[in-house]
Amino acid sequence: MITSLSVENFIIVKSLNLEFDKGLQVLTGETGAGKSILVGAISVILGGDVHAGMLLDDTQPAKLEVTFNIDNNNKLFMKLLEDNEVDTSEDEIFFTKEIGTNLRTKSFINGRRVSKEILKDFKEVLIDFHSQRDQQKLFDTDFQLEVLDIFGKLTNIKEQFSFQYKTLENKIKNLKKLQNAEQELSEKIKLYQYQIEEIEKIDPQIDEDNKLQAEVNILTNAEDILEISQQLEQEIYEKENSVYDTISLFIAHLGKFKNDNENIRDAINYLQDASENLDSSVKSIQEVQNIIEVDTSRLEYVQTRISILNELSVKYKRDIQGILEYTEHIQQQVASYSSKKKEITQLNAEITNDLLELKQLGSDLSNKRKVAAKKFETEIISTITKLAIPDAKIKFKFHTLAEIGADERLSRMNETGMERVDIFFTANKGTKMQSFRIAASGGELSRFLLAIKKILSDRLDSRTIIFDEIDSGIGGKTSELLAEFIYDIGKYHQVMCISHLPQIASYADRHFSIEKITGAKNAEVKVKILDENERRVEIARMLSGSESELALRHAGELLNK
Repeated sequence: MITSLSVENFIIVKSLNLEFDKGLQVLTGETGAGKSILVGAISVILGGDVHAGMLLDDTQPAKLEVTFNIDNNNKLFMKLLEDNEVDTSEDEIFFTKEIGTNLRTKSFINGRRVSKEILKDFKEVLIDFHSQRDQQKLFDTDFQLEVLDIFGKLTNIKEQFSFQYKTLENKIKNLKKLQNAEQELSEKIKLYQYQIEEIEKIDPQIDEDNKLQAEVNILTNAEDILEISQQLEQEIYEKENSVYDTISLFIAHLGKFKNDNENIRDAINYLQDASENLDSSVKSIQEVQNIIEVDTSRLEYVQTRISILNELSVKYKRDIQGILEYTEHIQQQVASYSSKKKEITQLNAEITNDLLELKQLGSDLSNKRKVAAKKFETEIISTITKLAIPDAKIKFKFHTLAEIGADERLSRMNETGMERVDIFFTANKGTKMQSFRIAASGGELSRFLLAIKKILSDRLDSRTIIFDEIDSGIGGKTSELLAEFIYDIGKYHQVMCISHLPQIASYADRHFSIEKITGAKNAEVKVKILDENERRVEIARMLSGSESELALRHAGELLNK
C-alpha cells in the first residue's frame, strides 16, 4: 500500500507531497487538470520510461519518491525484499527516482541504488495498473489460466506441478548430458581398457629399467669381474710378501715404540684400520664371486626385458614412472565411466517414476480447473451483467497442449500444467461465442477485467490498484454499480481511482481534488485532500458543473447514501 508520494520538478508539478491511506483513494478534477501526472510519477519511479518534457524546469533535476508499507503476508513481496537484501526493520520501504537535466536517471530502494529490472520486479507485486494496455492481458491465455487458478485456489497445486515439472526437466537435461558424455567417452574407454590390459600384462615396476640395466652391466662383464676379484684376493693374502703380510710386519716393528711417540701410535692405528678394511674388501669381493656367474640365458632375458620396457616407453612417450601414473589415471577414467553408466540407469528409473507422478498431479489439476471454470463462468456472468452487459455469455474452453518439451516424455505439458484455456465470449443474444480476443470491444474488456478483479479481490495478495479513468463511457445506474465494485475491491486492496463520476467520488475513503493553476509563465498542479464539505462542493461540480443549491443537495444525497 502506498503511504506517501513526493514529486519535485516533474511535468507541471513544482513540488508536491501527498499522504495516502488504505481503501479507496479518489482523484478528481477538471479535464486536463493533471490527474494522470500522479499516476505517471508512480509508474516512472517503478521503472517506467522517461522522455523529453518531463522536467518542469529543464535546468533543474527532478526527484520522485513513493513509500509503501511492508505487508508481511505478501509472500512474493517479502521474497523480493529478501532476494535483494532490502532492510525490513522498518515498516516502510521507499523508492526514489532522480532524473537529471540530461534525462539520465538513477533509481534507489531505501537509498541503495538499484537497476531498472529490480524495480520492475517490485512493480509486479506492488502495483496493478488497470489501463488499456493492461486490458490486453485478457487476450493472453497464460493470464486467463492464471486467474482461473487464483479463483479455484489452485495456485499451490499449480506451483507444485511447476516445481516437479522443472525438476523433471532438469533431470532429463542432466540425463542427456550424461548420455552424450558416455557416448563421447565410449571409444576412449575401449582404448583405455586395451592400454590397461597391455601395460598390466607387461607389469612394469618402479625403477625396474635402471635396475635391469645395472644387472646387464654385471652379467656382460661377469668374467672380467671374477678375474679381477681373484687377482685382488691373491695380491692381498696369497702372494709372497702380500699386502696383508707387509702391513702386519710394519705393525709389529712399530709396535715396540708405540708408547714412546704419539705419531707412531697414530700410524699403527691407521695401519690396523687398513688391515681391517682389507679384510672387509676381500669378504665383499668373495660375496661378489659367490653371486656372479656367467649366465648367458639370464643376460638374454634381462636384455629382452629392457627392450620390452623401452618399447613401452617409446609407445607411451613416458618413462616407467610416467607410464605407471598414466595407468592409474586411465583406470580412474574407466571406473568413472562405469559409475556414469550406473548413474544413467538410476536416473532413467527416477525419471520414469517422476513422470508418472507428474502426470497424475497434472490430471488432478486439470480436473479441478474444469470444476473451478464452471463456477468462475457463473460468477463472471453474474458480475458483468451488473456492468451493463446483461446478455453476456462466458465459456472457458480447454485445449490439450501440443508442444513438445525438452524430451518427448514431456510433450503435451508445460510448467503450467497439461492444458491451456481460451475464454470464449459474446455480449449479445443470438451471437455465437468466439475467442475473447476476437469478440470483446475495448469497453467490454475494461468491464470484464474489472469484474475479474472484483471476484478475485479477496484471493489476491494486497496491493495498490490504480484505475485511470475506467469510468469512460459509463453513466446512469451502471455508474453506481461500478462505484460499488471499486469500493468493494478497496476492502482488500488500496485503490487509487482517477474518475469523472460523482458516484465513484462519493464512495471515496479519501478524496483528492486536483487543479491546474495557470500563471503568467507556466502552469502548476495543486492537489488538496478534501474534507466533507469540500467533497460535497466537488461532487456538485462533477454533477452539474456548478455549485447550485440543487447540485449541492444532490451531492449531499450521494455522500449520505
